Amino acid sequence: MKHLWEKLQSKPKEWRRIAKAIHVMDYLVKNGAPRVIQDIKDDLFKIRAFSTFTFKESTGVEQGFELRDKVQQLDTLLNDPNKLKYEREFAKQTREKFSGISNQ
Repeated sequence: MKHLWEKLQSKPKEWRRIAKAIHVMDYLVKNGAPRVIQDIKDDLFKIRAFSTFTFKESTGVEQGFELRDKVQQLDTLLNDPNKLKYEREFAKQTREKFSGISNQ
């Protein structure tokens, strides 16, 4: 988790690193241990700071829209216990679909 929080402090021109860190956090919230969820909730303000993120490439293309959208989704997920429970159950079912009889 420490590494992910460090990536959130990257410069705006390294927006891909920030976006990847947010994506990993989203995955961990849905598939990780409950302790990870609490760690992310405790520092949710660091993630919310990216809800207004903007970065324009030298070509003039704005790159912050995907990051802002993912931050909003993660914030909504962490603030709605019913949705969080549903998403975690859905992720568990998906994992079970893809895990076959490999230990025998």
